[in-house]
Amino acid sequence: MSTKKSNSAEQIRSEFQKLFEKSPAEQVEHRAQILSYIFLSEAQKAMDRMGWTRKQLAEEIGTSASYLTQLFRGDRMLNLKTIAKIEAALAIQFKVTVTSGMGDDSDKPIDYRNRKELEFDRSQVNEP
Repeated sequence: MSTKKSNSAEQIRSEFQKLFEKSPAEQVEHRAQILSYIFLSEAQKAMDRMGWTRKQLAEEIGTSASYLTQLFRGDRMLNLKTIAKIEAALAIQFKVTVTSGMGDDSDKPIDYRNRKELEFDRSQVNEP
């Protein structure tokens, strides 16, 4: 009977873990949101140093303060064109560093063909 109980406990544990698993499309969306937050956090630091408000930044990049607020709240997704405008307005430059994220081999070239976490069904991704 104890074997049956441990199997049940293992099944429960397995089902519980599944609740927190994200689909490939959800993983892509989550990573995009994290990247957006990273860029916007750095932009906010530059704005703080300059004493700028979001309204001032919005005017400088030719958009509305409401749109910037939506970006900073995570309601809208940041795009590369807006990043470039923010860089120009704040006189900053973002740098991108690529690492493998696979332990101590970060100096090795990344072979994306063998990365399981990057494999997904493109039909699951909602394209704008």
